[in-house]
Amino acid sequence: MFKATRELIKARQKHTNYVVEIVDVKSIGGGSPNDCFNNACTYKENNKATKVVSGWVVNQFDTKTNSTAIIQHFWNVNALGEYIDTTPLIPYEVEYVIDVDISIFGQEHYEEIDNCIGASLWLRNGIFSTVEQDMYGFHVEPISELKTENLFNLETV
Repeated sequence: MFKATRELIKARQKHTNYVVEIVDVKSIGGGSPNDCFNNACTYKENNKATKVVSGWVVNQFDTKTNSTAIIQHFWNVNALGEYIDTTPLIPYEVEYVIDVDISIFGQEHYEEIDNCIGASLWLRNGIFSTVEQDMYGFHVEPISELKTENLFNLETV
């Protein structure tokens, strides 16, 4: 398990009643790049015995930047409990961490948030930052706690 994965699980677990843990996911492709939520929903529509799940894709430590990118992500689970990802990913080793609270929060606060996918994370020197992209580029901001509402910029919820 990557060090960043352990740190993510520790930081998120205290802010949710659901188990945050590493899971094995089979990447099958077939979806559109950078469209994980819609890919997972489309797969569910075409495979009725599946559900959409939320969590994180933890990348390997990058020695050039001395950091780890942690991407908020959606994929599927079938009736047998097998996890499946249709979103094409970079072809190197990553770890998937399930975090059900993300999708539940998105559903409960749908009218209040701009996007059902909250901020991704960047971990450098033990400090998490949120990473969001818009038409002007990437915005990185340190985050004190990985509370779910902070990941969606709803700190007053």
